[in-house]
Amino acid sequence: MNIFQFGGSVGARVWEIMSERKKEAPRAETLLQKLEARFGGRMPEEARRKVIVSYSIYQPMIIDAFTALRGREATPEEKERLVQYFICSGAFDDFVDRNELSPEDLDTISFAPENFQPRRIEEKMFLHCHLELRNFVRDRASYDQAARGLFRAQADSGKQSRPEPMSAEELLRITLEKGGYAVLLCHFYLDHDASEAERSCWYRIGGIIQLTNDLFDIWKDIQAGVQTLPNTMTDAHAFHAFLSARVREMMEIIGTLPVPKSRKRVFLLNMMAICSFSDMAVARLRRIQGAAPRLPDLKALPRKALIVDMEKPANIWHCMRYTFRQCRDGQRLFSSTKPIPA
Repeated sequence: MNIFQFGGSVGARVWEIMSERKKEAPRAETLLQKLEARFGGRMPEEARRKVIVSYSIYQPMIIDAFTALRGREATPEEKERLVQYFICSGAFDDFVDRNELSPEDLDTISFAPENFQPRRIEEKMFLHCHLELRNFVRDRASYDQAARGLFRAQADSGKQSRPEPMSAEELLRITLEKGGYAVLLCHFYLDHDASEAERSCWYRIGGIIQLTNDLFDIWKDIQAGVQTLPNTMTDAHAFHAFLSARVREMMEIIGTLPVPKSRKRVFLLNMMAICSFSDMAVARLRRIQGAAPRLPDLKALPRKALIVDMEKPANIWHCMRYTFRQCRDGQRLFSSTKPIPA
């Protein structure tokens, strides 16, 4: 398959995701309305929008990619649980970012929910969804470990808004754990158990997604005084090498998934398409740096230099070429392994 034929496959996948988003957004809206009616209130519009947008993106891009490894689609019950998860995720972000709950209350509502007395509609809906999900989970020990990891990362992320400089190591840990555990938790809400390799893919793509979000938000985070790994980097070429190594590690793990090669190839395409966004954003910074040993002060650059326009043909073409190359390299990697019968 050449890159133009591959482009057709990618285009078909993009169209499928867009179509599914339009179908899934009403599902989230319907469940929100049902819960709001039950608890006698209405969530703030920004919070409602966050739930609907997050769920309708993740479902076709992430969840469908993982259920396809089993040769199936997500069930309506699984989708409802995932909407509940994004209600919890969005509400918890607001609890932390807006200091709406004390550290003690955050710990109680998360790990001793039976002792928490909700007052506002957001707390009531969080508590309900949190308990529903927790009661469904089969592997409670692993689930609680992942939830604790996410809780720690979200709590530690508050340091990113402080004026004291943070080390690159601390920023990296918070970034990878916050994104990794947030996505890893999703797999507990599906009807099947995941292999160790599959869990590693959940975690790793979550970390890459968080890095991508931070790359796209460099300008916004600088204005807000939030320290992130991307907006404090000094060498875009070194950052590119680091990111490429993370992607390569995940590619190698995909090669070990206990599924037929045909499913691995489709899964690889989905994962590499997601990774292409971060590569495209870093390529922009590499052009800014050029042959210089380090980047200029990002705080001194104009907004236009740091904003990523996903509608630009050059950026779309970059993502397609990147995904094509990664899938080609991945298939070569998979060819050295013994195929698993379908």
